Amino acid sequence: MICGYGCNQKAKFPPKKGMNRWCCEKHFNKCPAQIKIKTDLALKSGKLHGRVPWNKNKKGFQKAWNKGRKWSLESRKKMSISSRLTILQIKERYPFFSKIEEMRYNPDNLNEKEIQVHCKNHNCPNSKEQGGWFTPTYIQLFERIRQLEKTGHDICYFYCSKRCKIECPLYQSKGNDPFKIINHYYTHKEYQQFRLHVFKRDNYKCQYCGEKAEHVHHERPQKLEPFYSLDPDFAWSCCEKCHYEKGHKDECSTGNLASKICKGE
Repeated sequence: MICGYGCNQKAKFPPKKGMNRWCCEKHFNKCPAQIKIKTDLALKSGKLHGRVPWNKNKKGFQKAWNKGRKWSLESRKKMSISSRLTILQIKERYPFFSKIEEMRYNPDNLNEKEIQVHCKNHNCPNSKEQGGWFTPTYIQLFERIRQLEKTGHDICYFYCSKRCKIECPLYQSKGNDPFKIINHYYTHKEYQQFRLHVFKRDNYKCQYCGEKAEHVHHERPQKLEPFYSLDPDFAWSCCEKCHYEKGHKDECSTGNLASKICKGE
């Protein structure tokens, strides 16, 4: 079958919405014959008259207008100062970051609006505990703002030197408190015995769908009520799919647990 739009090529696609013939392309606007007809009409109407590409008949890569131009130190300094955000702009754009981090302008260089912050290492002279300040790099400021405002993670702290990073226990802690005391209410062996008991009681079958059980779901979340973690009366067997969809996704999600804590359940 030949294309019905005049290009005499083999038709590949049946008529679609807005088309009444078979065509060589998915849409008749892409047919070579239709493209030629529209181009001729545009040339006759004068719509394409005078449109000459700026690089027509030019060979090789075109040079940028500022290629090879060297800016003076004074000009670079002015451009750097003009592109900086002020403390007021940071507070308006990033309110969460502004509540956590304390900022000020460098008193020795007020004209350049140089922002200073505290070092996270409490033993450093530039820390908040020692009443000190230092000027962070653009990358440090950007990453700290991004983590707090975009991801909500309290990481990428300000450090004035590599030594402060190594000495600070919070460095690379990923927002976790390294001094937090974790209470273990049962041993690994005790939990495995409890898990095996629940599987045997339920004949190794999921209590939702009847498939082979792979997990033990707690009716009372371990995060809220850890003392019921080894109580078989508040646990049952379930498969991996049901454990997520009907267990952790609906009941033990972070949002649901947070609402329960706020309500005092």
